[in-house]
Amino acid sequence: MRNGLFSCGFGLVGVFTVGQALASESIDYNRDIRPVFSRSCFACHGPDEEARKADLRLDVREGAVAEHDGIPAIVSGDRAASELYARITTDDPDDRMPPEESSHALSPAEIELIGKWIDQGAPYARHWAFSPPVRPALPGVVESVWVRNGIDQFILSGLEATGDRPSPEAQRHVLIRRLSLDLSGLPPTPAEVEAFVNDKRANAYELLIDDLLSRPAYGERWARLWLDVARYADSAGYGSDPLRVIWKYRDWVIDAFNQNMPYNQFTIEQLAGDLLPEPSRDQLLATAFHRNTKTNTEGGTDDEEFRVEAVRDRVDTTMQVWMGLTMGCAKCHSHKYDPITQKEYYQFYAMFNQTEDADRGDDSPRLPYPSEEQTQRLASIDDEIKALQAKLNEPTPALAKGQRAWELRSLRDLAKPEPKRSVWEISGPFEGNDFDDAFAKAFAPERLAIGENVALRGKARQSSTSHDAPAKRAIDGNTSGKFEDGTVTHTNNPDDKEPWWEVALAEPTDLTQVVIWNRAEIPERLSAFRVSALDADRNSLHETDLFENGKGHPKPDEGFAIPIETDANVSYVRIELLPLDSRKTPILSLAEVQVFTRTGADASVKTEWVSKPEWVDDTVHTLEAGDHSAVYLRRKITAAIAGTQRLTLGSGDSIKAWVNGREILSKKTKREAKAGQESVSVSLPKGESELLVKIVNHDKKSGFYFDVEGVDFPEAILPVLLIEEAKRTSAQAEKIAAHYRTFASELEPVRKSIEAKRKDRKKVSDSIVTTPYMRERPLAKRRETYLMVKGSFLSKGDVVQAGFPASFHAPADGTPLDRMGVARWLMQPDNPLTARVAVNRFWAQLFGRGLLDTEEDFGTQGNLPDHPELLDWLAVEFRDGGWDVKQLLKTMVTSATYRQSAKVRGRLAKRDPRNIRLGRGPRFRLEAEMVRDQALALSGLGSVKMHGPSVYPPQPPNLWQAAFNGQRNWATSQGEDRYRRGFYTFLRRTVPYPSMATFDAPSREICAVRRIRTNTPLQSFVTLNDEAYVEFARALAWRIYAEGGGSTDERLKFALRLTLAKPVEASRLAAIRDLFESELAHYRQESTGAKALFGETVPVPDGAAFPEMAAWTVVANVLLNLDAILMKG
Repeated sequence: MRNGLFSCGFGLVGVFTVGQALASESIDYNRDIRPVFSRSCFACHGPDEEARKADLRLDVREGAVAEHDGIPAIVSGDRAASELYARITTDDPDDRMPPEESSHALSPAEIELIGKWIDQGAPYARHWAFSPPVRPALPGVVESVWVRNGIDQFILSGLEATGDRPSPEAQRHVLIRRLSLDLSGLPPTPAEVEAFVNDKRANAYELLIDDLLSRPAYGERWARLWLDVARYADSAGYGSDPLRVIWKYRDWVIDAFNQNMPYNQFTIEQLAGDLLPEPSRDQLLATAFHRNTKTNTEGGTDDEEFRVEAVRDRVDTTMQVWMGLTMGCAKCHSHKYDPITQKEYYQFYAMFNQTEDADRGDDSPRLPYPSEEQTQRLASIDDEIKALQAKLNEPTPALAKGQRAWELRSLRDLAKPEPKRSVWEISGPFEGNDFDDAFAKAFAPERLAIGENVALRGKARQSSTSHDAPAKRAIDGNTSGKFEDGTVTHTNNPDDKEPWWEVALAEPTDLTQVVIWNRAEIPERLSAFRVSALDADRNSLHETDLFENGKGHPKPDEGFAIPIETDANVSYVRIELLPLDSRKTPILSLAEVQVFTRTGADASVKTEWVSKPEWVDDTVHTLEAGDHSAVYLRRKITAAIAGTQRLTLGSGDSIKAWVNGREILSKKTKREAKAGQESVSVSLPKGESELLVKIVNHDKKSGFYFDVEGVDFPEAILPVLLIEEAKRTSAQAEKIAAHYRTFASELEPVRKSIEAKRKDRKKVSDSIVTTPYMRERPLAKRRETYLMVKGSFLSKGDVVQAGFPASFHAPADGTPLDRMGVARWLMQPDNPLTARVAVNRFWAQLFGRGLLDTEEDFGTQGNLPDHPELLDWLAVEFRDGGWDVKQLLKTMVTSATYRQSAKVRGRLAKRDPRNIRLGRGPRFRLEAEMVRDQALALSGLGSVKMHGPSVYPPQPPNLWQAAFNGQRNWATSQGEDRYRRGFYTFLRRTVPYPSMATFDAPSREICAVRRIRTNTPLQSFVTLNDEAYVEFARALAWRIYAEGGGSTDERLKFALRLTLAKPVEASRLAAIRDLFESELAHYRQESTGAKALFGETVPVPDGAAFPEMAAWTVVANVLLNLDAILMKG
C-alpha cells in the first residue's frame, strides 16, 4: 500500500469532451482538466480545509506540486515521477484514486488527458470567470455583409470555421411577433403586423424596437424576470404562509425598468437605498428586495433562528443574483469547489446582519407609501386641524373669565385633604390551573365587582353562518376559544365584506364594559374591528375602533376589555370587521362576548373578606399566596371633590385593578413587588368609590404596594398654578391658558371637531399601504457576528468582522463595511462577474439559453461558456456603456443573429441540434405568464391596468381551504382585475397559482435565477380545459364572430391572422374550416352542450345562435393551443 496522500471526491462533469481535448495540441487547464478534477478530486482535495484529506490540495498549483512526506503529487513535465499519476493508474484497489466507492472513477481517456497535461508542465490557470472581462478584438469574417453588429462577427466567425452559414433572416411578420413577445410580453395586433410588414423605411425595424422599449408593457415583461430572482411573493412562507402586502416593491421594479434605471443604480437602491444620503421614498421602497425573505410566525418557533435564516438568504441571493456564485455552500463549511471559506461567508454575512427587521409577524419596519389622493387628503385635513387649532387658541373675554374661575376652584381643591381611604380587605388565594389561567380567570370577587354578564340573557345573531358555528356560541359562557370544542362562531360569505355579530340584551342596561374572548387557533382574523353600543332605536351611543391598521389582535385565552363610555341605557352590542386591504376574505370568529352592567352583580357570587387594618399605604406588603394563584384586595376611597387622582401600585407578580367596576389597569408580568411600579390616573366622583385590586402570583413570594395622591395636575402645570397671576411670566401664563383650553366647556365643540378631524386623519393614515423595507440598526445596537459552527445558529464560534471574500477583487478605498459597501463592491469595474452574469441572464431570455447555460453558477462547478469572447464583449459593452439595459437589449435584438429564421436546416441540425452555435433564430415555449397574457390579449379581454394589489383570477376551487384547513379562501377577482396580466396574479408560496406552476413558474420560496423549461401533457390540459382558458376561448370566439366579417371564410381568415400574426396558408385554412363545420354540425344536434360550452352568462352576438358560437369556441380553443401560438419562433 502506498502512503496516504490521496482520498476520494465528488463533482460535476465538464462540458468539453475528453476526446476533443486529447486531439488538441495544447491541454487547457480550465477547459480540460479542472472539470475532471472538480468531479473526482476537489471534494476531498479542494478549498474546504476541514474536508481536505491527506493535507493535499489540488485546486491550486502550490498545493499540487508541494512535497508531502517528501513526495510531490505532481512533478511538472514528468508524469512518471508524479504520485498523482501513479495513483490514478495503479491496479491496487487500496491505492487507486479515486477509490471505487466514490463512483467517480476516471476513464482511460481522462487518465491520458491528465498525463499529457502533466507532461506539458501541468500549467494551472485561474478560473475563467474570476478574472475581469477584457474587450476582445472582433474576429474577422468572410461574409461581412451579413454582420449588423459585433455579436454577429463572433457568431459568424464560429460558423465559418466549420464551413457553415447562418440562416436567412426571418420574415417580417415573424420578426414583429418575436420582438413584441420578447420586449413587451404581448403579441402584436393585426394592425401592427400589417403596418410593419408594409413599412418601407430603412430603419423600420429599429423604430419598432424603440416603440416596444418605450411601452409600459416593457417594464411589466422584464420586471417578471427580476421578481424571480428577488423571490417576490404575496405571502411570508413556511407552513402557515400568512399573506404579505409588498406589491409596492413589484411596482417599483416595473417603473425602474420603464425608466431604464442604470443597472448600477438599480443595484445600489435595492441593496442599500436606505443608506443613501437623504434617501427618497422610492429609494427606501427599493430595499424591499431583501424583505422578500420568508418569516415564520408559527407557534413554538425560535425568532432568532429564522432571523438568521433570512440574513443567510440575503447573502446567498446577493451573490447568486449579481455574481452567479453558490456562496450558500459555505455557510456550514468552506466551499468545496469555489475559493470561499466559511469565515469569509460570515464576514460577508456581517454586512447584512445589522438591519432592524427580525422574524416578526408584522414584517416591521414598514414604509408608508401614500397615494397622491391620500397625500392630498392628509394635507387638507391638516389644514382643517390647523384652522381649528387657531380657533381653539384664540383668546376671548369669556374664556379668560372661565379660566380665572377654574384657577380659584383648583387652588381651593388643592387646599383640601386627600381622599379618605378605608381599611384594606383581602380575599383569597384562588388557585388557577397555571399562571395564565389565574390571570385570565374571573374569580368570585372579580365577578362581584364588575357586575353581571347580561349577554348570557340576550339573543345573538350574525351576518352569516358557516361551519355550523352559530352566533349563540359567543354567549354560551365558554371562553375556550377552540373551534373543536364547539364554542366559536364563524361567518364566511364571500359577499359579506364587513361581517358582524350582535347581541340584543334582554332589557336596556347601563353598561361598564364589553369583554371579548378571541378564537384560539386563528386570532389574527379579529383585527381592524369596531365595538358599538346601540340604543333601542339602534342609534349609536358609543363606538370604539380597534387595531384599525390590521396590526395586532386581542390575545387568545385572555379577555380583552373595552370600556363603554355612555350614561344612556344600551339595548344592543355589535362587533363588526372594518375594511382592510390586506384581508381578502373577512371572517368574524368569536369565542365569547361578555357584556357587564354597572350595577346588578350576580347574587350567586359568594366570597369572604378579611380586614387588614394594619396595612398602611406607601408600603410594600407581603401576601400569602401559593403558586399560580390570585388574591383580591379591596377598599373604599372617599373624595371630597370630583377630580382626577393618581394611583401608584406595585405587584408581585401580575396585577389588575378596577374602580367602580371599570378596569383601570392590567399588567401581566413576573416580578418582585416594589413601590411605584405602575402609575395610573383615574377620575373619581365626589363621594365614595370602590377600588378592587387583583394580584396574581407566579411562584415564590407575592406582595403589593399602593398609594394615592391628591388632585392630579400635569407636572408642568401645578408649579405655575401656585404662582400669583400678576407674577407669572408670559410663557407661564400661556402654559396655564393652554392647559385650560384642553377642557374648557365653552371650547368643547371646537375640541370635538379637532378630535373628529384627527380620527379622519387616522383613518386615512391607516388606509395607506405600507411595505416592508430595510433599515439599519443604530450604531449602539449593532449585533456581533459569529462564525456558526456547522451552520447552527446555536453554535457560536469566533466573532468575525465584516469583510469581502479575499479571492475576488479588493474593495475600493473607502468602501464601507455595510450593505452600501456590498453594492459598490458588486458594481466596481474590476468585478469579474457582475456584468457577465447580467448580460448572460438577458441573453437567455431572448435566445432561450444563456451563453453560459448554467446561469445560476459561474463558479468552478458551472459549465464553460459556449461563446466566451462574445460573453466578455457584451459584458464590457454593458459595463462601459453606463449599465444601460435598454441599449443592451437593443444591441441583442438588432443583431443578424437574433433576426435569423428559426427553421431547422438539415446539415446544421445534425451537427448542432441544440442551436448552441446559433446558426438559426431562437425558438422555444413561452413562459407561464406570457402564455396567459397572449391568450388574454388575443381574446380581447386583456386589461392594460398597471400597478396595484395582486389579483385573483379564476383557479380550481378550494385549493387554499384544503391547504389551510378551511382557514383561507381565494376570492376570485371580478371586473377588470379578473383579466390582468399574469404578472399581477397573487402568488402564495405554499399554494402557487396552479396553471403558472404547471408552466414552470417558481414558487419563489428561494431565489430562482433560471426557470427549468419542461414539456408535459399537464400543460395541454391547462390551456385546453382550465376555467380561465375556456373563458378566453369564448371571448375569442365572440371577437372572431363580431370582428371577422360576414362569412365563415372571412371569420376563419381573421382568426388565423389574429392568432398567428402571419398570412393565411391555404392548408391551414382548410383544416380549420373542416373543424368548424364538424363542430357546428355536432352542436346543432347538441343544443344543451352548445349552451354549456359557450355559456349563458354572456349573450350571443346578433345574428348568431348557441350552436354556431359553440363551434367558434372550439375553433378558438384549438387556435390558442397551436404549437405556433405557444412557441416563440
